[in-house]
Amino acid sequence: MPVNRGFEELVRRLGGEILELDAPVKTVEQAARATGADPGQIIKSILLITECGGAVLAIVDGRSRVDLKKIEKRLGKARLASPQEVKEITGYEVGELPPIGIPVKTLIDPRVLEKNYVLGGGGAINRLIRIDPRKIVEAQNAEIENISAETQ
Repeated sequence: MPVNRGFEELVRRLGGEILELDAPVKTVEQAARATGADPGQIIKSILLITECGGAVLAIVDGRSRVDLKKIEKRLGKARLASPQEVKEITGYEVGELPPIGIPVKTLIDPRVLEKNYVLGGGGAINRLIRIDPRKIVEAQNAEIENISAETQ
């Protein structure tokens, strides 16, 4: 994938860091293995399609999953975006989706904000960003809402 200079500039402006890795990091497990980070330090950026609000970026920590029932209480019927929809709406493939620079409504789980920094999608299969989660809220004008269900 070509380098997205605007994305890199946004990461720097927010005080974040881009991590270039030697292995693919499409899953929390891969990211934890590649960085040695605890899965709770890793975040998932998941694109949803809702009947009321269109596309929504949901951000939860790596130990949680997005609880669609919680999303639906607020935004009506919701589903995961298909890989094609993710690419069309964001310009990124599934597994590359960063938590910033995506021009859609964003919901972030409060557990994410308990960390000093988090590791999230870096816009390419072998990249992550390291960023203060409060900067994600700032950059995305994200709403803090309990949208997770713990999985581990």
